[in-house]
Amino acid sequence: MWITPVSMEHVKRLLIVCAIFLTTPVFAGTSGSISGSVSDEQGISVGGAQIQILSHDQKVARRVTSGGAGDFEVFPLDFGDYTVQIDAQGFAPFKTEIHIASGVAAQLQAKLVSSQTKEKEMTIEVKAKKNLVSGAAPSSTREVNKEMIQSLPQGDDIKLPKLLATTTPGIVSGPFGQSFIRGNHANIQYQIDGVQLPDSPSSTFGQAFSPRNIDHMEVITGGIPSEYGERLAAVVNIVTKTGSETPGGSAGIGYGTYNTLTPQANYSGSNSAGDFHYYLSGAYTQSDRGLDTPQPSSSSNVKQGGKDAIHDKSNSNDEFVKLDWQLANSDKLTVIVYNSYNFFQIPNFPSTFLSSDPIYSNPDQWGNSWSTFVPSTTNDSQSENNAYIQAVWKHTIDSHSFLQLAPYYKFSNIKVSNDPTNDLFGAVNNLGSSSSLAMNRNTNNFGMKGDYSNRLDDRNLLKSGFQIQTSKSTGTVSVISQPSGGAAVSSSDNNPDTGYFESVYIQDDFTITKPLTLNAGVRADATQFNFSDISTSDSWIQPRIGLSYLVTETTKIHAFYGLLFQPAPVENLRDTFITTGAGSALAPYDIKAEKDNYFEVGVTQQIGEHVLNLNSYYKSAKNMLDDAQLLNTSIAQPYNFSTGYAYGVEFSLNGKISEEWSDYFNYSYEVAKGKGVSGGLFTGISPIPDYQFLDHVQIHTANAGVTYKTDRWWWTGQGLFGSGLRTGSNNTMALPGHFTVDTSVGYDFSGASWWSKSKLSLDIINAFDNVYPITIANGFNGSHYAPGREFFVRLSKQI
Repeated sequence: MWITPVSMEHVKRLLIVCAIFLTTPVFAGTSGSISGSVSDEQGISVGGAQIQILSHDQKVARRVTSGGAGDFEVFPLDFGDYTVQIDAQGFAPFKTEIHIASGVAAQLQAKLVSSQTKEKEMTIEVKAKKNLVSGAAPSSTREVNKEMIQSLPQGDDIKLPKLLATTTPGIVSGPFGQSFIRGNHANIQYQIDGVQLPDSPSSTFGQAFSPRNIDHMEVITGGIPSEYGERLAAVVNIVTKTGSETPGGSAGIGYGTYNTLTPQANYSGSNSAGDFHYYLSGAYTQSDRGLDTPQPSSSSNVKQGGKDAIHDKSNSNDEFVKLDWQLANSDKLTVIVYNSYNFFQIPNFPSTFLSSDPIYSNPDQWGNSWSTFVPSTTNDSQSENNAYIQAVWKHTIDSHSFLQLAPYYKFSNIKVSNDPTNDLFGAVNNLGSSSSLAMNRNTNNFGMKGDYSNRLDDRNLLKSGFQIQTSKSTGTVSVISQPSGGAAVSSSDNNPDTGYFESVYIQDDFTITKPLTLNAGVRADATQFNFSDISTSDSWIQPRIGLSYLVTETTKIHAFYGLLFQPAPVENLRDTFITTGAGSALAPYDIKAEKDNYFEVGVTQQIGEHVLNLNSYYKSAKNMLDDAQLLNTSIAQPYNFSTGYAYGVEFSLNGKISEEWSDYFNYSYEVAKGKGVSGGLFTGISPIPDYQFLDHVQIHTANAGVTYKTDRWWWTGQGLFGSGLRTGSNNTMALPGHFTVDTSVGYDFSGASWWSKSKLSLDIINAFDNVYPITIANGFNGSHYAPGREFFVRLSKQI
């Protein structure tokens, strides 16, 4: 069933209606709530009970008092784990743990026990059974908090894409830090404290944001409700760290293989009144191996990579500031400023490789033709800078309604420096055509997001919102292309590209009965792209419906159906692709938004202290998006398959074995195929007559981890398995499967010595030294191999 795209006039009307509606108060995407009642053993309501909501680090998040009928509500709360503590005169203290999912109103019925007994008065603490299954959310989610991040191999130094790939089901890693999820090529939405981030020019923001600034995060991979739009491969909801009550912080340094150095520091605190909090962090990283290298172990063995890193240095820095003002009881202002810079040398083949080696003239065992020989002295590099600021005003209108407004701005610069003499070596020596690319391009993004939530009654949580954004890219992309033995051709494109995005939504979480919840909503998205020679626009209305049924307190089933609209990023590299010889004659910009019919069913089961999830999904796509990499850079240009589909099954199990031991296991099976080409013919992609695998599909993916943690010691072991990305003609074959193991051990020092409040850890990455191929002769970016065994030591101290 396809729904006819709406006209721009309809979208404008929707925007006006939504703007009027917002004058009466949407939950931010990172928020949920608790509602419930307090009664005694006979079921008689207890009014005036003091209720404290404590965060996972035992900070008081909210305080409320139960009403005369024993009812209470805490709204809104950031998603995560909380302790609910209830005190009432004449009753024993009550305590329970509760999990809040984003966009979910959790229910709690607290029964208090009298503190009087026949023999004597005594105080007893009533601790309720911990329920790990959230009853309302009809989606596939995985949550990770800062304690888990710190205990993983590489700890706070881990890159966000690897954190996702090693803890979440169904995520496949690419060679440039991409994360492929459920058959999608990247297209992940990142939210920072409830505000959706604009794309980076090369779509690698996941590389830019540091996990050291994450307090906890939620990854939604399926059943995505109407409040989320545009980038829908997954939604990564990040709640950032905030200032502590007392000033303090930490400083640390790490060192390891490939001369990797990682100093970092953070500091936070609050004013004496406690209504202003601040958190600041900064870090620097350098390495002699920044990108996955292109060379195999030898010119005759392309199934395993070489361990040398040739021309592969990198350095990066990131700075983060978060300021929170509690302006009044009902108003809070949060400002976040973030900056990151990443520089990479683009790796070469080692000097022992010669242009006469067989791999440069003959197809490999999968039928792939290798890229042009690149001399070891070639000096190409790439850098990316992202600067971001957002201000979030949160206004509690009353105990049942909440408003959030958030303006934001993001600046991105991507620069590629070339080396024409060595880049064109192949053409000059009659080894095939060659190209040399240079780029210095800026993107400015301005946007505003508004959300309003209204807890109409104990059965309806109404949410609505809007987001508008403009993105403009300026700067030069220049190419020198030379056919074998022919004359060089130069081209330069400095035309601006502008994109406009508008979105509105409304949805309701309706509790039909206490175990049965319906999430129903509708969303409208529209885009307009303006290039120097052409303009294009698209829009769609997307109804989505999810049903969640809590069979028991420990068993939940859910189902979802919805339409998803995924626009292409604002990229127009037509001239560049054509000049490199990788594309056809200049054609109109015809990239289209992907439009999906999406189905999902799943079951969640609590088994003791573990939660088991089993989810299956199916997607039929019109104008399915994929990307073509440009030469040996991380820059990508989207194109469309005419039609496509993806389906799969995901299994996950995570929880606690005991107080000291925790574990998780994730497995996914996926298939994603496309045929035809409906947009982006200028990329040189030939129409596909029959369905073929997408190149970023990995049929079997699994990851697992176990952690032992005491007050002082911790140890974690992780395993990652992949059956291999696609390769060969029309992606008919898979690369060899791979299995890697990472491990970390650490100790938290105490006492009165200098070592007090210090942490020391040792990480071993890829312990079995499996240098496997990530991609082989795939598209324009050639081949990439994972690094071998690496050792890192990290030391940090509280300040």
